[in-house]
Amino acid sequence: MTANIRKHKTLTRVIAVIITTAALTGLVLTALYFFRPQALDFVMPYAQKVKNVFSYYALGKSPNFYYLALQKNGMDMRLPADSVLEVTYRDEFIITSVFSDDLFNSHIRVNVDAPGKGENAIGVLFRGLDLVDDMLRSDAMKKSAEARTDLAIRIQFKEEDIGLVWLRVVVTPQDWLRLARESKNINAQIAYLQKAIALSPEDAGVRKMLASLYMRQNRPEEATKQLNAVLKLRSEDTATLGELAQIYIQGKQFDQAITVLGRLARLSGQNAEAHALLGYSYAQKGQWRQAVESYRKSVETDPDNFNVRFQLGQALEKTNQTGAAIEQYAKMTAVDKSSPEAWQMLGDLYLKTKKYHEAIKAYSTLIELQPKLAAGYANLAAAYAGLGRHKEEITALKKAIALSPNEPVLRFNLGIAYEKSNQEDSAISEYRQVLKRNPEDTDALNRLAHLSMKNKKYNDAAADFETLAKTKPRDAGIFAALGFVYGEMKQFAKSAQNYEKAISLGAKEQTLRHNAAFAYMQMGREKEAVVHLEKISPQTMQTLSVTANYHLKMKNHPKAIDQFRQIVKLAPKKASSYSALGYAYAASGNPDKAIENFEVALKYDREDSEIYAGLGEAYEKKELYAEAVAAYTMAYKLNPETRVGERIPQLRIQLLRQKTSKPDKESK
Repeated sequence: MTANIRKHKTLTRVIAVIITTAALTGLVLTALYFFRPQALDFVMPYAQKVKNVFSYYALGKSPNFYYLALQKNGMDMRLPADSVLEVTYRDEFIITSVFSDDLFNSHIRVNVDAPGKGENAIGVLFRGLDLVDDMLRSDAMKKSAEARTDLAIRIQFKEEDIGLVWLRVVVTPQDWLRLARESKNINAQIAYLQKAIALSPEDAGVRKMLASLYMRQNRPEEATKQLNAVLKLRSEDTATLGELAQIYIQGKQFDQAITVLGRLARLSGQNAEAHALLGYSYAQKGQWRQAVESYRKSVETDPDNFNVRFQLGQALEKTNQTGAAIEQYAKMTAVDKSSPEAWQMLGDLYLKTKKYHEAIKAYSTLIELQPKLAAGYANLAAAYAGLGRHKEEITALKKAIALSPNEPVLRFNLGIAYEKSNQEDSAISEYRQVLKRNPEDTDALNRLAHLSMKNKKYNDAAADFETLAKTKPRDAGIFAALGFVYGEMKQFAKSAQNYEKAISLGAKEQTLRHNAAFAYMQMGREKEAVVHLEKISPQTMQTLSVTANYHLKMKNHPKAIDQFRQIVKLAPKKASSYSALGYAYAASGNPDKAIENFEVALKYDREDSEIYAGLGEAYEKKELYAEAVAAYTMAYKLNPETRVGERIPQLRIQLLRQKTSKPDKESK
């Protein structure tokens, strides 16, 4: 009760003061109006405020808002209605009071459109950083990266707005960048950086950061787009050129890489890495001359870079500059005698160029540095093999196998070395070891098959070659070997079949047709044999003799005569050449040509009874009996068992009849 009385008295005093003040104000304004009217412009606003205060307290009207009093970054500010307070992430402010008709702010509150600040913002510290972060995470900012968004500072009387001051939170590219750095989600980081670039497209640093994130997500196209944008802003940015070149190389876009690296090399001059990458890009395109040039420039700047020197050596090899390549590898060993890689490369090139003594020295040094390197002994063995030093080759291969016992290639090579040393049993043992570890090793099986064939173990050879034929059905050599093996086993049908297969697969060896013909002849299939013999080129006396006699037998006289003529061309001073042609003409019904060739044959051999016999038969066909008897008589003298011996008495009778019949013919 006492408190209510006291409050009532206070209110009464305030009203009394206001009434008194209003009365005095009225008197002052009246006096000024008559005596100093120019002063009214200064006094009237205050008078209006006094009136408004009177209306609020005396008449119960809503108070008027005049301005906010606040401190921003330690500086006092007054913000009237509809003014704007601009805040960045660096700023902070506090609202100290509200100036309105409610002199004691009894019913006045300030509400800021910012989360977590309560119902009354008077006396509350606002940090720009918090406001910016809230803004960045708002739904509105997901759609745009606009730099400003307006919020309201609401001055309220009994929950009704009596005035607004606008709060403008400024979002800068640095805000998006800061948010990206704070985030651990790479997709969010990319989104934030994209917002930053939208606000500041010429910020090269942000574009580089975005390119880096794109590469982490394996998105090279987006990364190159950002880096190219950086280069439009800063064309001589060598770091960006280097990053862009790496991306192009990773994507195997070597033309683009060469273009970028060319720019980088021109800008940076003695940039060993740029020239090395340029050399690599040229090498990937097979442009070895340009690769050599670039690698040389890199090595000149960084002579101790063994990797680039090695690549230079390889490029020199590709351009057939073997001596220069060896020089590069030798420099590597000179700089670092304890480098296994350098000795390995040097030894390999010596081995490739058949400089076996030098290769042996290089590989021996390599083995000293790495005594448990099986490949070192294997390469050393290859160098010994090049010199024909098979004993040392075998020793080196055994050491390699001791270090790597399950490596089939080493055992296969050892088998080859044993073969070269005529240690065939040991070779067979190694090949079987290879097949034990890898039953599908056709090389080892092929060697075993050939060794069995060489040692006349034809059953074993046939079995191995048949297995190989299933694995390599297009290998003519396997079928040729099968043809030989079956021929030796007297299985001529299989022999001919495999020779035919080898020839159909493209085998060109004339021996195969000889062997196929032989197999057919053994089966009595002369026709198939002749087909093969006639395809042999060039023809020989042997093949022509077989085919000509076959055609003579088959009464294909023109073909036989043609082939006997070829025999004459091959052996023009041999009696048998002409006598065979004589028989062909005789068989074709041309005794004149037969006589002509028999007589030529006699010029080269007058001791052959068969030539006289053939000549006599040709004369007999022409009814030249005297000449026929003479020829038969010579055949008989040379060989009393001649087939034409019995023809002599018969022809003499025929000759006598011929003589006795002549006078009668003359008398008539």
